[in-house]
Amino acid sequence: MQKLLYFRVGTATASEDDNTTGSNAYPVANFMGACSGTSDANGAITDDDNAISIFLKPILKTQTAEGGADDADPDIITLACAQYGQKALIRKLLAKVNAGPHDNNFITLYDGYLDRPAADPISDIGATGVTVILQQAAED
Repeated sequence: MQKLLYFRVGTATASEDDNTTGSNAYPVANFMGACSGTSDANGAITDDDNAISIFLKPILKTQTAEGGADDADPDIITLACAQYGQKALIRKLLAKVNAGPHDNNFITLYDGYLDRPAADPISDIGATGVTVILQQAAED
């Protein structure tokens, strides 16, 4: 079974209604990379000493022959961390991705839900917040 990257922005059940705030799970294979700082929807990175931007292949829309150039743009999320903690956050993410075969294959990047069970971590990698910068919309 493949590993999944999970994140959720919303804090309440009422916010579990879309991909921007609700639960999201991406296959680890969709991970394209990360960088220190905060990316905007156009991919411009701003200086930020307590965040990393993660780039993922979209799960809702894929590039097709009929699709426009934007179809290949990555989904972008920003994870908050301790000041100057970007390297540690990326290192923990890669350690979870490369964990042994007896891992549960579910990596919580950040879970903002307030009513989660006590056994469920806010983050498996030490992130302190998450912001969805860009997610591709599904075709109508």
